[in-house]
Amino acid sequence: MARIKKRYIGLGIFLFLIAAILFFLSTITKNYLVKNSEKLIGRKMEISELHFNYAKVALQAKGFVLYEDNQTEQFASFSEFYINLNPWTLISNEYSVSEIRLVNPQIQVIQNGEKFNFDSLIPKEDSLAVKDTTQNESLKFTIRNIQLVGGKVTYNDLQKKNQVEMKDLNLNLPLISWNNEKSDVGIDFTMGQKGHVNVQATVDNLNEKYQINLKTQDIEILPITGYLTDYFDIKSLNGFLTSDLKIVGDMNEVINISVSGTGSINDLAILDGRSEKIFSAPKLSTSINDINLKTFHFGFGKIEVDQPDLQVVVDKDMTNLERLLLPYFHNDSISMASATPAATDEVPVTYSIDAIRVNNGLISIADNTLNRPFSYELNDLNMTMTGLTESAAQIPVEFNTKLNNRGELSGKTVWSMVDFMNIEMNAKVKRMDMMSFSPYTEYYIASPITQGWFNYNLGLKMSATKLTNTNVVKVEELEFGKRTKDTTAMKVPVRLALYLMKDAKDVIAFDIPVEGNPSEPKFKLGKIIWKTFANLMIKTAVSPFKALSSLAGTNPEALEKLAFTFAQDSLDQQQRDKLINLATILKKKPELILTLTQTTDVEKEKKQIAILLTKEEFASAQLTTPDTVKTSIAEVKNDDPKLLSFIRNTVPELDSLGIEMACVKRLESGRVETRFQEILAKRNQIIAEFLTQNQGIPAESVQVSTADLKNLPEELKVPQFKVEVSIK
Repeated sequence: MARIKKRYIGLGIFLFLIAAILFFLSTITKNYLVKNSEKLIGRKMEISELHFNYAKVALQAKGFVLYEDNQTEQFASFSEFYINLNPWTLISNEYSVSEIRLVNPQIQVIQNGEKFNFDSLIPKEDSLAVKDTTQNESLKFTIRNIQLVGGKVTYNDLQKKNQVEMKDLNLNLPLISWNNEKSDVGIDFTMGQKGHVNVQATVDNLNEKYQINLKTQDIEILPITGYLTDYFDIKSLNGFLTSDLKIVGDMNEVINISVSGTGSINDLAILDGRSEKIFSAPKLSTSINDINLKTFHFGFGKIEVDQPDLQVVVDKDMTNLERLLLPYFHNDSISMASATPAATDEVPVTYSIDAIRVNNGLISIADNTLNRPFSYELNDLNMTMTGLTESAAQIPVEFNTKLNNRGELSGKTVWSMVDFMNIEMNAKVKRMDMMSFSPYTEYYIASPITQGWFNYNLGLKMSATKLTNTNVVKVEELEFGKRTKDTTAMKVPVRLALYLMKDAKDVIAFDIPVEGNPSEPKFKLGKIIWKTFANLMIKTAVSPFKALSSLAGTNPEALEKLAFTFAQDSLDQQQRDKLINLATILKKKPELILTLTQTTDVEKEKKQIAILLTKEEFASAQLTTPDTVKTSIAEVKNDDPKLLSFIRNTVPELDSLGIEMACVKRLESGRVETRFQEILAKRNQIIAEFLTQNQGIPAESVQVSTADLKNLPEELKVPQFKVEVSIK
């Protein structure tokens, strides 16, 4: 009896010791891990609580902190970790976990070049290698009820100065199961303030295939901004990604992956390096037919952008778009300089896009290179492109847009990816308000546009060796304002040329056809069109009456000069008719100024005046009344015997000198000069009075003057008025 009692006492003591050990095992284990953490893993570690639940076969740890190598900053932490094992499934060779819960996990990943702050935690190569002694047995495991609550991951790239935070990471994974035939995995968690991710995966172990269905909702794309700075001068890329993708792969070929599905980015906004918005869109969406990484085929369905807003700013050094792409071109030039020839056995890249659509877009243009800012909008922009592939011979593009809400641009073009020189295009501009372009006209011709409507029809058909281009221009009701003080204006009469090109209906219309061979090195379509247009304006300004003659129903040459005879001081009928034609033009073109400049041969004119004065003396000596004297002068011929006899009375050497020099000799020089000046002034007076008083032309529209006769070129030593026009 005593022996039995001692046996129970010994057993009780043994059980008590076991219970005591089990009770204090968690504390002992926690203290050991904390005290020896630097020896075990090379880092300082803290655990506030550690509990073993032997009944449930569960482990719970609280207040875990793992420090950086400096032992002061936290690398990773969590407030609670709980795992509940199910050991009874080991009987059937299956590993099973009933529950895993991780609460408030936080980890900070720091990258500096190729180094990370967790490098010291990774064992050296092969240090963990062990000999595989397992048999080829089927592996089974099941993990149920996986929960992650309130997670946070901070990633800091020191070289790129980019920090990304993923907050409020939550995961609820009901089941992960695996066996040698088929396995299913489902993941559902939140990311950030409003992001949501759902992953459903199926692994077919028999056929060695897998399929992943990935759905995301409102995932913020801002964190990828730092990795775009190598290619773009960008401050931030904002937006929220939503996708529904199906990924199918082969376990034996890592690259044999096929992706299909849909994706969209909402509230997309791009800020450039100056923190200025350069592009935004409420929604950008696409459907993926098939992206295959093995065959390098990228197949898309429809790519659609709703209400895109593109800001284009032209500064004196470059545009904001050029500035945005500067890093890309810099890196591209470096890579091209160091690139090695590509291998000839590479798989060619193929692609296809069923359609690209732009709906209700806006392009805002600002030009800061002028004397005052210019701003313009292409609004309600719509564009459709279909059938884009790397081998498409015909790719149609249709587009239309409003021009600053005061005009319309529309057209269609067909181009080829096989031959980039094969292009056909038809486009129209209707009723574009030219007043919006006043900052340009002020800069280049020192005059604002106060009114005008621009219409344009473009036709283009081009191949590698032949181009046919038509440019039909019609400008209606073009009017310029008062001249400005802009000192940048060109010394080219553009304003005058455009005004002269107007017809009787206040319309400027012309056609500029272009033909040529695009393969020639010096052939540039835009340069040819502009040069042709510039030549047209210069010719119009230099020869204005070619454009104006139709308004008066006469030929241009008849309007360019008004001829007189020597000593003439009144208008004949032919001269009156020419002045009436000029007045008709001024009435139809009230913005013109008519300038008539008198020229003559001074010596010849004075000789004829000397003859005229001699004839007046001769007639006075024969007749008594002034009227009969004037009539007689017109009837007296230079070879009249009585006149010659009258001259010989004072100049006996008439026959040797000739009548002109004899008349000059017989008169006082001051008398001839006075009559010469009187005739010049009288001609100017009668022309000005005829235009203003007889024809009703405003005085400010007529300028009549005498040229610098002392320095007159020989070709202008003719008694006439040179006629010119200018614009007020």
